[in-house]
Amino acid sequence: MKKKGVYITCGLVCLAAAVIASGKAYLSSHSVPADKSAAFAPTETEAQTQAATEVTETTPPTTETEAPYVSPVDFAGLKEVNPDIYAWLSIENTETSYAIVQDPEDDSYYLTHNSDGDYSPGGAIFSEHVYNGTDFQDPVTILYGHFMRDGSLFGSLQPDFTDDEFFGKSPKITVYTPEAEYTYGVFAAVPYSNDHILYYHQFEDEYAFQGFFDEVMSTRDLSAKFNESYAPEPGDKVLILSTCLIGNNQNRFLVMGKMLPGDQ
Repeated sequence: MKKKGVYITCGLVCLAAAVIASGKAYLSSHSVPADKSAAFAPTETEAQTQAATEVTETTPPTTETEAPYVSPVDFAGLKEVNPDIYAWLSIENTETSYAIVQDPEDDSYYLTHNSDGDYSPGGAIFSEHVYNGTDFQDPVTILYGHFMRDGSLFGSLQPDFTDDEFFGKSPKITVYTPEAEYTYGVFAAVPYSNDHILYYHQFEDEYAFQGFFDEVMSTRDLSAKFNESYAPEPGDKVLILSTCLIGNNQNRFLVMGKMLPGDQ
């Protein structure tokens, strides 16, 4: 039986249209207020370098024992800012680098709140607790983000991934968690309807999984981009980034990546 959850329609997910708040119209061309979480972006601090060195010195990796993973993201600091932060998203060769959040009760909360948990018409990059866990082990995980005309959040997804030169470099997406980091090879960047993908498709079923991505890979649109070398098969784990489609804010633009071997 399909789960009944919050429908994240494209009209809600993007701010390409005006949002009326306190009697004023906020347009997606506005900048997103700076989040405190930005201070915790992936960087190797001196403390982390020292910690990694100490781990290596005390427990040298062998064929049987590997050194514990040390995240380049300060998740302890992020959790102090907002306990709903559970991962960090970074897209290769872009400025897209944001905390990922999930409200444990209200899947619409981060449509209008930033990753600090403060009210913001720009919202945050988020997933839905009704459909996805926070360990990226579901067959398909979807992250939603507003299209912002200043390029912040998911505002640069469509301009970047429809560019032949950019896509030709086989861009990758990295997700950092406290326990591990996952790299995804992008296999598709396509326009799509505003159907709620996780509601209508049972990806645990291999036939449903294969059928959906076969359909995606056969999309006929001049702006669609594909990399067959990363095309997923049942058993793979897929990450989808979802935002509004430029030129038709009732539909979505999706960037899809397959978790690469060694990360699953």
